Amino acid sequence: MLTKKFFDRLGKKALKMYKYHIFDREIDVRGNKFRGYSAKYGALKKANKLKGQWAGSVNKKAPVVTQAFKNDLKLKGVKTNGFRLEWDGQGQKVNWLADRKRFVTTDRDPLPKDVGIEIDKQVIREIKRTLPKSKLHKIVLGK
Repeated sequence: MLTKKFFDRLGKKALKMYKYHIFDREIDVRGNKFRGYSAKYGALKKANKLKGQWAGSVNKKAPVVTQAFKNDLKLKGVKTNGFRLEWDGQGQKVNWLADRKRFVTTDRDPLPKDVGIEIDKQVIREIKRTLPKSKLHKIVLGK
């Protein structure tokens, strides 16, 4: 019913939506705007003085100073029953950010709510599309 091809397509869409939600809209996994930085760090970031800083990160509050964290998140482990998103080398930053109240994923909220809702919609649509149409059979008893 649900195939590996479907989950590959769904995983790519979920990854794109996740990155847009967290890094472009600058909203954490719980639906809150990312908090501002400390005065010293914020001043360095606005002045584009951080080591390896991406110029587009100057006015962003999302965790994208060098874009390494964003670009490291990839679709992995597509199977016939689901997919997995994971960071290859930057995963330790998830806990580091969480310690600073900047939640990009949590055990309770692995994905932003709108991403989860879209995944549910896509799964339901695919199930309806692939299920065979049921036929009504009339059974007459006791004549």
